[in-house]
Amino acid sequence: MTDPTPPPAPRLAELPAPVIAEARATVYLGDAVELLPLLPEASIDALVTDPPYGLSFNGHSWDDASGFRESLPQLDTSAMTAPEVFEAWCTAWAAGALHALKPGAYVAAFGGARTWHRMVRGIENAGFEIRDQIAWLHTTGMPKSMDLAHAIDKHHGAHRTDRIVQTTDRDGVLGATRTVVSKGTPVTDDAQRWDGWGTALRPAFEPIIIARKPLAGTVVSNVLQHGVGAINIDGGRSADNRWPTNVVFDQEQADALDMLTGTWQGESLSRKFPIFRFDHKPGREERPRAFGVSHSTVKPLALMRWLITLVTPPRGLVLEPFSGSGTTLQAAVEAHYGVVGVEKDPSFIPLIRSRLEA
Repeated sequence: MTDPTPPPAPRLAELPAPVIAEARATVYLGDAVELLPLLPEASIDALVTDPPYGLSFNGHSWDDASGFRESLPQLDTSAMTAPEVFEAWCTAWAAGALHALKPGAYVAAFGGARTWHRMVRGIENAGFEIRDQIAWLHTTGMPKSMDLAHAIDKHHGAHRTDRIVQTTDRDGVLGATRTVVSKGTPVTDDAQRWDGWGTALRPAFEPIIIARKPLAGTVVSNVLQHGVGAINIDGGRSADNRWPTNVVFDQEQADALDMLTGTWQGESLSRKFPIFRFDHKPGREERPRAFGVSHSTVKPLALMRWLITLVTPPRGLVLEPFSGSGTTLQAAVEAHYGVVGVEKDPSFIPLIRSRLEA
């Protein structure tokens, strides 16, 4: 019997024309897995990215196994679980990045707490060395937890008459949302027994993987020959000229630390860590909208500037394979770096352009 599955589309042989070409920023529309191997070899100084986490965020295909499979047409993923597909996808984009980065170039990539180990394996499988992990501690994550008692009542067919749920009448950044104003009173005995139980913690931590393309020789010889291979310690220093740490806070987390610990040797403990005081999880001003389109997972500009400065030589060239709303691109341009971006979703291109033109 003839296989009804259509053959995969032919892969590109060369880079397409950029959809954005400015003095410091170049953006390509397409799949990072396909486009990164087409970039000039050993031409990029650092990679700083906020990639999909493989969590099926808000039902988006770009964060789901179905979308990852689209990027891997040459690989038989039919017998793979969703986490295995995510790992294979991470290996694929990281292999393209390995081609484009200079020897000794660093990678700083955000990950999800439940799936970052798959991303680390993928990056390592592609040929990178895992050097460190930065913990970004923030305060505005929303718990995605089942109300077990309410679920049990529904299972038994019991209705809570005093339960109040508020639904938005229009789509927001995260799409249409539902907010439980009052969870109501458990009805059944089983629900009363499990009242107050759920299935998830509130997220307040995101890991940032720090990896490096293998050196060509020693650190010294690599730095002298390729201009990369080390971390910009002085550029990443925080309050009172502190050495950069692998833990960074937002202001509310820093305040909570100080409230719990008081002072140490006459100063607050949080001063020993980088703190992004004015833009923790980004607010509306950092969630831009263009032609009705916004992006649901946006990182603070100050945090992205700090990461870029930490791993990129001055006025070097940064790669962002998953441009999204353009936060990394804007941060790089504002800090006087060049940046090459790739974005698969054409609806985000006007958003990126609006940030670069602001």
